[in-house]
Amino acid sequence: MPIDPLRANLGAAPDARLALVSPVPTGLSPTSAPSPATALHTSREVVVSGSVKRRHSFDLCALMRLPTQLTGPLDVVCLSGRKVRSANEYKGVRLTALLDVAQWRLPQARDFTRAYVLAQGADGYTVMFSWHELYNTSIGVGALVVYERDGQPLGDDDGGIGLISTGDLRVALRQVRALKRLTVHLAEPSAL
Repeated sequence: MPIDPLRANLGAAPDARLALVSPVPTGLSPTSAPSPATALHTSREVVVSGSVKRRHSFDLCALMRLPTQLTGPLDVVCLSGRKVRSANEYKGVRLTALLDVAQWRLPQARDFTRAYVLAQGADGYTVMFSWHELYNTSIGVGALVVYERDGQPLGDDDGGIGLISTGDLRVALRQVRALKRLTVHLAEPSAL
């Protein structure tokens, strides 16, 4: 189809132009349809790879089969100290549960001392957790891969599957929306 018919109604009302370019599925209004940007930044599965014994994918059903963790009331606070949102509870699984299924690959007995995980969202936002934080501090108890907030599944606007670190003072800094991958790394040993 030539592009000219799409440009023909440039003077039309904004809703009419949208209908020409991207029709809305039956039963949805133009304002309730998910935006293309939102669809691109939604996670339906999390892949664990890197220094693990076996690469593993977790979709929502696989996550729900793992032991569940609830946060209780939580304020998500950003770097400035401003409250971004509040929730009565998030529901998900411990980050360590996913890592334990994939099994860390640590060639030497003390390699855990230099192991870390990068958690990346669909938009590229990446946060880091060390092995020590996850397994040797209370941070690990509150590092959760989440799929519900206040009893409702995380919608496309919230990324579908996410990650939060409830033990952080500024929770928003290590909150990942649309969590796509967890990559396990070993830091290079320093040459002394």
